[in-house]
Amino acid sequence: MPNSINNVYVDTNIIIDICDIKREAHKVSLSTIQKYMASSELYINSDSLSTLFYILKYRADFSFKEALEKIYFIHDIFTVVAIDEDISRKALDLCVNGICIDYEDAMQYVCAKEIDADIIVTNDKNFISKDLEIVRTL
Repeated sequence: MPNSINNVYVDTNIIIDICDIKREAHKVSLSTIQKYMASSELYINSDSLSTLFYILKYRADFSFKEALEKIYFIHDIFTVVAIDEDISRKALDLCVNGICIDYEDAMQYVCAKEIDADIIVTNDKNFISKDLEIVRTL
């Protein structure tokens, strides 16, 4: 890992992986995040938190309390980028202009650009970025 990585943007799928030990990519995603924790600022977006809660509660059968505990855990580790109208429109424009074919990925990308990310960590094989390095855990 190069020393020049200051800002690490983390895709929602990685957040879900590290919170749910039953997921196939749990260990590798957790290990990847731990590598960056000591020397980098880690970021997610506010939408990732609601998505995390939904997946844990309704797909992974976590209790309401367990899902909330994971949200607090994530809040302790990551800085949350708020999605506002400007970010939402920029992501929409990327899709309308044919640059991105997935609105959620476009939103992740725009948030990463907003915080001057050095890299984006994801396990999404289809995530596209022309100017930010992608680190895939799988």
